[in-house]
Amino acid sequence: MQVKRIAILFSGNGSNLEALIRALHNKYFCARDLQVLEAQEFLIGGISNAFMECEECKGAFKIEVVLALSNKKDAYGLVRAKNLGIKTQVLESVAFKDRAEFDRELVGILKPLELDLCVLAGFMRILTPIFTSSIKAVNIHPSLLPLFKGAHGITESYQSPMQLGGVSVHYVSDELDGGEIIAQGVLVKKQGESLESYEARIHKLEHYLYPLAVLEAL
Repeated sequence: MQVKRIAILFSGNGSNLEALIRALHNKYFCARDLQVLEAQEFLIGGISNAFMECEECKGAFKIEVVLALSNKKDAYGLVRAKNLGIKTQVLESVAFKDRAEFDRELVGILKPLELDLCVLAGFMRILTPIFTSSIKAVNIHPSLLPLFKGAHGITESYQSPMQLGGVSVHYVSDELDGGEIIAQGVLVKKQGESLESYEARIHKLEHYLYPLAVLEAL
C-alpha cells in the first residue's frame, strides 16, 4: 500500500497542526467522485475529489505525519504534536543571520525525509527560492486570496465592507500568499458580529478545509 509522507511546519499555538494530525495521521484514504461536499456553515470550492477513510479500498493510501517542526522553541504546537505521538524538531530562526541561511538548513532537514508534501500551518516565515524550488509545500491563509495578504488577513477581512469572508489553501511560491490556489472556503459575515466571533468561525473553517485541501494536493 502506498504511504504518503508529510511534514508540518508551524510557529505558534498549533491548532491547525492538531486538526491536521487528528484528521490525517495514520489513516487510510481513497478517492471517490465528488458528489456533494457537505458543510453546514461553509461553501467549499476547489476540491475535485471526495476522499473517504477506507483501508481495504483499491487504490487506498496511508498518510503519515513524519515530522512537526517549529522555528520557535516555546511554540505550544510542540506540546500538541508530542501528545499525539508525532516526532518534533525545533529549528530556531533567530539563530541564523538571514532567511537564506535558515532555508538552506530547513531544506537539509526536510529533503532526506522524502516527503510527498510539506504543510505550513501558521509558519511565520517568508520563504526564499532556496526552499520553494526544492520542497513541494502548501499553506493556509485566513482570507479569500488574492485579497488581504499578509499577517493581518483576519482583521482586514473582518473590517472590509465585503459580506463574505473565508480561507484559502495555496501552493507555496516565492510570492507571499501568492501561489496557485488549491481550495477556498467561504462564510457569510453576521451583522454585528465581533472580531472574536468572526475569528473563531474562520479557525473552524480552517480546520475543516485544510485536511481536504492536503488530500487534494497529494
